Amino acid sequence: MGKVHMESMRVSELLAALDEFRGKLIEHRELWGQSLNSTVPDFPVRNQKELEEQSHWLTRRLGALRPYIERFDSEWIMVHPATGARWDALDAAASLSAVAQAKGTSIRSVIDKLNTIGGRLESLDPNDRVPADPRSPLRSGLGPDRLMLSYLEHLHPYIAKGCSRLFVDEHYAQAVEESAKAVFQYLREITGLTLDGAALAQQALSVKSPILAFSDLADETKRNEQVGFMEMLAAFAKGVRNPLAHTHGKLEEQQKAFEYLCLASLFCRRNNDATPKTLVAGSA
Repeated sequence: MGKVHMESMRVSELLAALDEFRGKLIEHRELWGQSLNSTVPDFPVRNQKELEEQSHWLTRRLGALRPYIERFDSEWIMVHPATGARWDALDAAASLSAVAQAKGTSIRSVIDKLNTIGGRLESLDPNDRVPADPRSPLRSGLGPDRLMLSYLEHLHPYIAKGCSRLFVDEHYAQAVEESAKAVFQYLREITGLTLDGAALAQQALSVKSPILAFSDLADETKRNEQVGFMEMLAAFAKGVRNPLAHTHGKLEEQQKAFEYLCLASLFCRRNNDATPKTLVAGSA
C-alpha cells in the first residue's frame, strides 16, 4: 500500500487503505487469540515479536487513517457493562496494552464499523477526494470538463432543452446566445407579454404594476429585490444576448459559456419563484 496523504485522499485510495488495515487487523486478532494463556487469557504469552510487529504497523497506520475514519464514524468509546471501564476501541484494537476481554471486543467492533464505512465509500465516486479535516466537505474528483457536462442535465429544463446539445458539441457562443434568448422567451410565456429584452423585464417586474412579483412589495427591502432582479434581467439582454446576436461566429471559452448557461438557468428558476400579480401597490 502506498503512502497515505494527510491532506486528502481519493475515495478509491481510502477504501483500499481501510481494506488493508482491516485485513491486517483480522490477522492480528487470529495471532493474538493463538498467543493467549488458556487458563488466564489476559495478555499474550507467545509470539511476542510477531505481535509487536503487527501492533507497530497497525498503530502507525491508524495514526494516518484515524482522521478519515472518524469523519465517517466518531463513536469509538466502549464501556464495560459490569465495571463501567471506558476505552477507545481503535486504540485497543491496534495496541498491545489492552487486556484480552477489551481487545477482542474492540477488534470485532472496529472490523464491523470499517465494513460499514467501506460500504459508504463504495457508494461514492471513486475519484472524489476526502479531506483529512472532517470539517471540510468531500470534493469532486471530476475534472472541470466532466463536471460541466455532468451538470448540464441539472440546468432549468427550459435552458437545458435548447442549449445542452450545443454546449456538448462545443458550440459555446451559440449555446450562450440561445440560453439568453430562452430566458426572455420563457418570461414571455409565463407573463403573456409580447415585448422583448429590457422592455420585457421592466414591464414584467415593474414595482408599480408587476405581472410577476417576488413578494408583496410592502417595504423598501422587498421593492429593492424586485428592482434588482428586473435590472439584472435587463442587463442580461443588453450585455449578453444582444452582443452575441450581432457578433456571429464569435468564439467563447468553455467555462465562461457554462457559467452563462448557469446564469440563464438561475433567471428562469427565479422567475418560477415569482407570484403572478394583477396590481401591486408600491413606488418605483
